Amino acid sequence: MSLKVLLVCSWKETDSKKSTAVGKESQKVPLTLWTKKHYESSVMHSTCLSRIAICVTAAVWIAAANGCSTRAPIHFWSPPEIQSAVGKRVAVSKVSGPEAIADKIHTQLLANSPRDPGRSLELVDYEKLQAHSTIQLVSAIDDQTSDVALASAARRQGYDYILRGEVLAGRQHRRISPNLNQGDAKQVDQLTMSWRLMSMNESNRSSGRPVVIDEASAVDLYPDLAFVPNPTDRLVSAAVRETYRLITPSIDRQKVILAVPVVFLGSAAVRRGNVEARKGNWAKAEQIWSEVAKKHPLQAAAVHNLALAAAAAQDFSRAKRLARQAIRQHPTTMYKETLVWIEQRQRDYHKAFNLPDPPEGWFVTR
Repeated sequence: MSLKVLLVCSWKETDSKKSTAVGKESQKVPLTLWTKKHYESSVMHSTCLSRIAICVTAAVWIAAANGCSTRAPIHFWSPPEIQSAVGKRVAVSKVSGPEAIADKIHTQLLANSPRDPGRSLELVDYEKLQAHSTIQLVSAIDDQTSDVALASAARRQGYDYILRGEVLAGRQHRRISPNLNQGDAKQVDQLTMSWRLMSMNESNRSSGRPVVIDEASAVDLYPDLAFVPNPTDRLVSAAVRETYRLITPSIDRQKVILAVPVVFLGSAAVRRGNVEARKGNWAKAEQIWSEVAKKHPLQAAAVHNLALAAAAAQDFSRAKRLARQAIRQHPTTMYKETLVWIEQRQRDYHKAFNLPDPPEGWFVTR
């Protein structure tokens, strides 16, 4: 009897343990699934944050390498648009066209010819040739100086070129409309001329070029003309200056792109230099950028901007060397375009003043 009770109790205890174990297992299942899902969610969230951090870091480093950009004005020499007459003797024929304007252009052209080194030339009135010539220089057909007779006299007296100009239509009043739908038009004064440079030497070609100037472009190209009260005088002065550009080197103005670093050491100083360059004070800007480049050799933006400062000073060999250094540090598209721009300006400079190729040669242009 006692044995049966013992067996029954033992069986119940065993069954109770089994049921308890099964209960515990059933309680563990939901807990295990929740933990797994929470872990997977945490991993996915962590992965997303890591990827975002990588993207942000990459963007920051790209911005640090390329920087933002700003523009600064720079002046450089351009070659003559027709042919260089620097150091030459040029006989200026009578300007044909409406006399009220043609005579003013003829007078100003002779009176204000460039005298600075590298641009000076001798412009002589055709009447002085006529005074020393026994040949009739006037055409019987149109009362204009005969090209053949004038060329013969100029050649005998040692002149290199004859410059002949014509005012095509005087001051033209054309109407322009900024909005074709509304027809809101306004009057614009415009002066159109044609110039021809005739060579007395067969080895030099003869060629011509038009000059077109209006009120807006006259003041934009030559701001000092805004103080000239007479509109006709403004157009005449601008046309004469544009004529000099045809036969002598001239100064052009353009805005170049400066690098603006945002992260690297020395970035604040580089931006201070940029402010000076935007004011046109390239010497001060160069001083600031040079100090940054010495203290922080990895500051490629400072080196890039130094290259432009050297170009502003016409030191193109140094400018190209600095531009190539900046490209080696950070081979960005902007830095490469700067090197091309510098060498193009160097070519213009050498062509303008008839200089030989630079010692280092040409890197990126032909």
